[in-house]
Amino acid sequence: MDKLHAGIDEYLSGDLHKAIKLLNEHIAENGYDTGAAYYHIGLCYSDLNQLSAACQNFARAAEISPEKSMYLYKLGLSYFRLMALDKAAAALKKTIDLNPEHQRSRFLLGQVYFQQGLMNEAEKIFSDVLLKSPDFAEAYYHRALSRYQLSKDDEALSDLNKAIEINPDYNEALLEAAKINFEHSNFQESAEECRKIYEKGYRNFSFIKYYLTVLSKACKKEEFDNLKAEAAALFPNNIDIENIK
Repeated sequence: MDKLHAGIDEYLSGDLHKAIKLLNEHIAENGYDTGAAYYHIGLCYSDLNQLSAACQNFARAAEISPEKSMYLYKLGLSYFRLMALDKAAAALKKTIDLNPEHQRSRFLLGQVYFQQGLMNEAEKIFSDVLLKSPDFAEAYYHRALSRYQLSKDDEALSDLNKAIEINPDYNEALLEAAKINFEHSNFQESAEECRKIYEKGYRNFSFIKYYLTVLSKACKKEEFDNLKAEAAALFPNNIDIENIK
């Protein structure tokens, strides 16, 4: 087996450092590569969370094989994880130009726009994603976040409800819906959404504290007292819990 395929096998088996060594040896010995070795070195560094090194190798892979949309996508993803947003956007736009059907790049570009504060652009691109992938719960969720920032609360809530309909275990969407309903004084709806999260076993301190506040506003005394007793056992002598009335 040549070192390229041996390195790829090591990557797939999880021995990332050995994979990098073999793939670099392949490059050194051959002098020319189709981009596959650099791409898989990039994957190794990405898995190791060494994102600058991942970017360097994905960029080299894309330079050698510019027709490979996946190389550009992984470059954009690594830049996004580094929060190098302008570079991420540039790589993802090239990916979409090369492969207009690359939905993952389009979705990630929407997230880049959101992080850049470009909410109209983010909303539009998530809408484009949903035209082709109408059951994509995460796209509804992220479009909801964009619409909320644009003060389109009703539309945001509709998107969150759609995301929850597609994926009933989508706790982030449930919590975001609870927060929007709470802001609009829809305390009963907010309490119901929090209850669904709670019943899935979610016991994060910040969430429990928030749920208690919602129950207090919703005047659900029995549920409030039961949850407060459990919270006191989970987080003993916590002044924040004790002070919620």
